[in-house]
Amino acid sequence: MGKGKVFYSWWIVAGAAIILVVMGSASVAVANLYQAPVTAEFGISNSQFAISNSLVLGVGIFLSPFISQKFATGNFNRIYAISVLVYALAYIGYAFTSNIYVFYLLSLLVGYGYMSTTFIPTTMLINKWFVKKRGLALSLALTGLGIGGVVFSQLVTTLIENVGWRMTYVVYGLIMLAVVLPIVLFVYKVNPEDMQLKAYGTAADDLGQARERNEDDEGEMQQVQAVRMSVSESMKKPFFVLLVAGSVLVGITNNGGLGQFPPVLTELHGATVAAMIISVYSAVGIVGKLILGNLNDRFGIIVSILYSCILLALSYVLMMFAGNLAVAFVSAVLFGLGNAIGTVLPPLMTSSVYSAEQYPKVYGYVQSGVQLGMTVGSLFAAGIADLTGSYNVSWIAIAALSVVVAFAWGGSYRNARAYIA
Repeated sequence: MGKGKVFYSWWIVAGAAIILVVMGSASVAVANLYQAPVTAEFGISNSQFAISNSLVLGVGIFLSPFISQKFATGNFNRIYAISVLVYALAYIGYAFTSNIYVFYLLSLLVGYGYMSTTFIPTTMLINKWFVKKRGLALSLALTGLGIGGVVFSQLVTTLIENVGWRMTYVVYGLIMLAVVLPIVLFVYKVNPEDMQLKAYGTAADDLGQARERNEDDEGEMQQVQAVRMSVSESMKKPFFVLLVAGSVLVGITNNGGLGQFPPVLTELHGATVAAMIISVYSAVGIVGKLILGNLNDRFGIIVSILYSCILLALSYVLMMFAGNLAVAFVSAVLFGLGNAIGTVLPPLMTSSVYSAEQYPKVYGYVQSGVQLGMTVGSLFAAGIADLTGSYNVSWIAIAALSVVVAFAWGGSYRNARAYIA
């Protein structure tokens, strides 16, 4: 490689970030922007529309291990391209629905497309292309989620106002095809060896950015010392149980706030101020991913877990006093930094425990756990508030679960050391 050229692994990161801008936002950040016009036209309630969002996220609970396995053993680029087609065509299909039940059916296909074009293939590629700076690479890619929310929330709102919700689904689906398919087919290379390269951090390049290392710091050694036993074998081991259980709790601690902070803040401070606070933790979340990824590269997975869990716990404790506007903003900043754990750390946690060979198979189960937690997180917070009459009890419960995450994942990492050959 000549001087001045970018090591190809960083083009993988750039492609992943662009894909997450487009594909990640469609089913999460902008999904509820369609709610008002769809419910009005179909004559249904908001909760009936919300079922479609639950189906999209819920699919990942059951299909993540299957999707991960398919990507690991099949033709990666072909499977990815087919998944993009399924996602985009199902999304466009929303535009031609005549009732909510067809909408639900399409949501199952959208859910498959969402999971098979975002987190799973992205983390698998970065795991293959990076040994050093894996955390930074992953966090850079995942900033696409936050950027996409900003860009597409404005675009979708404008399109709905000007061309209607049906045509907006069509336009968005066509954007998916136009932007993502070329990246999948022409930019993505599954293995560095396919280009006569090695993963970043295992072979020297002309810029001296990547050298073989065998240093004693945790951030480097966790890439070398890893469990190599199969999923079926490790399912019986404490570290696997703690890994998946911690993943479920991570989903709860993330989506409990994402789902219930908005209505609570709106009740406390009004819709305009609540929107400002939500924008704060959304914007901080972009920076938070970069900080967490870099922290993992420098200090290892245990420090990253403790950092995230402490910030999350503090943010929920402060929400008990969110009637004070200044405290609400501080809580938003801490939450924006801490909730990066839900996207950045699951793949890094998996790769810190398992070898590269076992990673794709195990990560599917980890992502299933996260999806399960995300699916029930908001309901968990709202349910406790309904039972006790106070969201403060919800915040205390989720703050406690944030601490439990540290014990679960920290225990998984430490216990796994006993099974390293």
